[in-house]
Amino acid sequence: MVMSSHTYDVFLSFRGEDTRKNFTSHLYNSLKKMKIRTFMDERELKKGKEIHPTLAKAIEESRLSIVVISKNYAFSPWCLNELKKIVECKNTKDHVIKPIFFEVTPSEVRDQKAMVGEALAKHKQAFSMEKVQEWRKALHQVANLAGWKVQEWRKALHQVANLAGWTTTDRNQSDLIEEIVKHINIQVKRVPVISIPEHLVGIDAHLSKIESHLDIKNPNEVRMLGIYGPQGVGKSTLAKVFYYKHFSEFECCSFVECIRERIKGKYEIVEVQKVLLSEILGDSSLFACYNREEGAKMIEDVLSSKRVLLVLDDVDDIQQLEKLAGGFHWFGPGSRIIITTQKAKLLHNYKVHFTYEMKGMNPAEAVQLFSWHAFKRNEPEDQRSRELTNAIVTYTKGIPSVLVKLGTNLFSERMSYRQSEVDGENKQVGLKCTLARNMPKEMFKQGRECNVETRRLDTSSEQILRQHMEPLDMNVQEECFEVEREDDDFKHKQLETEEVYEEESEDLMTFPVALLFQASAFIISVSLIFYLRQNNCILFQASAFVISVSLILIFYFRQNNCI
Repeated sequence: MVMSSHTYDVFLSFRGEDTRKNFTSHLYNSLKKMKIRTFMDERELKKGKEIHPTLAKAIEESRLSIVVISKNYAFSPWCLNELKKIVECKNTKDHVIKPIFFEVTPSEVRDQKAMVGEALAKHKQAFSMEKVQEWRKALHQVANLAGWKVQEWRKALHQVANLAGWTTTDRNQSDLIEEIVKHINIQVKRVPVISIPEHLVGIDAHLSKIESHLDIKNPNEVRMLGIYGPQGVGKSTLAKVFYYKHFSEFECCSFVECIRERIKGKYEIVEVQKVLLSEILGDSSLFACYNREEGAKMIEDVLSSKRVLLVLDDVDDIQQLEKLAGGFHWFGPGSRIIITTQKAKLLHNYKVHFTYEMKGMNPAEAVQLFSWHAFKRNEPEDQRSRELTNAIVTYTKGIPSVLVKLGTNLFSERMSYRQSEVDGENKQVGLKCTLARNMPKEMFKQGRECNVETRRLDTSSEQILRQHMEPLDMNVQEECFEVEREDDDFKHKQLETEEVYEEESEDLMTFPVALLFQASAFIISVSLIFYLRQNNCILFQASAFVISVSLILIFYFRQNNCI
């Protein structure tokens, strides 16, 4: 999964008679000048009491909504239904709400006093109590962000009132619009450039647990969470899912990937510091650091007053943390820092608030993940496929990255086989998925028989398997899982011991003997030639030379399987 596409960056919600011809139109034009894709109801579709389908779709397809709550906003059932839809998108999707309180205060909206209270009281007479309560809830939520019928509207108003936003009281409107546009521009331009795997299995339970630890609703504390576990178990994926879901709720954010791989030299930590700062500031020209101490000081200076979401991925040395996230005082109130690592002790030494261990998937989840990548469905196709799947799940210990790799390889082999049948090639191909601890470098090779292939796992999967196969202490060529393809079907054999390793061992043992024999034959031939030459037997010399060369060639070709 990658970042979802949006038709619009911003949806503008407002009461036309209050702000269309002044504040909202100026805001809209300023957003357009910054090339921020903004939807504004210029056709005045706000007619009747229900939200127009075009506007409902525009809300769903926008990254965020700017809600301009004016004095008469709550008097419009249409505006309140629009607000309810916006709050629903915030609560169910990655939608962001930025309220602007135009000549009203957040407390008036939150507590539904003054004209907001009058409007909802009026709606009680025309709508059911349930509807009025919905509107109250929406208004309250907006007011609580610093920006349902009647009951739902109340809830929506209350929720929006609690969001962080802007008020026009005692503010120059042009300055305020400039500030808003600058903030929105940063918001929409800092979409995370991170990829998340498709078809995630079991991630929601992990996400819920780390969300409870981080408690992003608490605006005062700085919290730090460490996610630890073996390579390939899904630490980075979990951090990415959390980051993608919540990044818009922070003033600035940065996801620094693969720190262990990036930092290979004494000074390369400086390059990582620059990556972090460029993501936070949005412009690499705004800073210049030439050593790790300067970089650390600059990070502290920049972040100490900001509410930050920072992810440091794959850390393996405490010095990396000290130069990238030196302490809780480096970050502003409400900041959240996530660290992923293979070393639990590192998190303990750094005194991280909370730690979370990632383990291999349970069997049911592992079967589902492998099946999706191998068979494009959530479970094996038949009994034979189930036997293969269960064996792979057992030997991989439920490590997601290995399950995905093996499943993808198996699916690719199946497609290749089916295409060969379409092309009229009548051949049988065998796939050996090797699962072992000691993986030789030359494992990817064509088999001795033309109808067999042995595939080698890539380096990353090899490292992961080595880490998890130690208890089994298998040799890669002594034990493997073989899948034979014959005609239009798969024949799944049970795990069986292969004799390939023994055959190659015999070849290695016989090689010195063969070499010694060749050398002996050559020496004998040369000696015989010399003896015959001394006795002027030219014919015999030639015969002996031919025989010696023939013996050498025979043994050479035998070693290379040419005869």
